[in-house]
Amino acid sequence: MNITEQNFVGLLRQRNEDALEFMVRTYGGMMKAVIRRILYAHPEDAEECLYDSIMKIWEHIGSYDEAHPFEAWAATIAKYTALNRLRQLERIEPTVDITEMQIEDTAQLTADSNFNSFFAELTACLSDEDKLLFTRIFWLGQSPEEAARSMGKDRSVVYNRISRGKKKIMHNNPGYFRKEES
Repeated sequence: MNITEQNFVGLLRQRNEDALEFMVRTYGGMMKAVIRRILYAHPEDAEECLYDSIMKIWEHIGSYDEAHPFEAWAATIAKYTALNRLRQLERIEPTVDITEMQIEDTAQLTADSNFNSFFAELTACLSDEDKLLFTRIFWLGQSPEEAARSMGKDRSVVYNRISRGKKKIMHNNPGYFRKEES
């Protein structure tokens, strides 16, 4: 049987292993990228997390709503599987949880040895609140909506702060954003 984008979900529901293989070939790279973005400090766990995500899709394909794109559903499963793995790893290796931090703790976050110095250098020109916002969105991968909820801000305020912050970063760090001349 020929497996396509249109029929693979139905075949997955029928427990067709060829459909699972098609799903892995088609969406596995995207899922791996989502997982690696979250587990960047634990690359050895990323592969196992990908397998766990694939198994969760296999086991819970019945709960997939075809009104939404499969790619988004698979990415969500990969994201939350990776976040759960990260939480498990943090129990073993305690680290700072940014969701629990107060805005005044941003200086502690930027001084943390695990924090990327390049990111800290770029965001140095921002206020503490904007640094926290940029960290949540561009470092931890939260959506602007998630960051707005966790910071008690309106979504439009977060989008405005992101826009203004990007402009400020580009203005204060022109060397990083200069176009290469050929």
